[in-house]
Amino acid sequence: MGDADYPTSTQGEGLCPRCGEGPLKAWYELSAEEREVVERLPASAELPLAERAARGLWCTRCWHEDSTGVPHNA
Repeated sequence: MGDADYPTSTQGEGLCPRCGEGPLKAWYELSAEEREVVERLPASAELPLAERAARGLWCTRCWHEDSTGVPHNA
């Protein structure tokens, strides 16, 4: 039997790389309160909010920000 005999597990896909618990959320998935927190994160000094909102992903558990712009499955 080879590796191709079993489907690849997607368990854990989209989970926060820092805490491993929370899912990474796109800007449109965040509530108004969560967006307010994102606006106050340290990365706000580096990039304009519009750019961060367009390509950022956030963990609402530990507030890790992934701004690599890598698309994720919704």
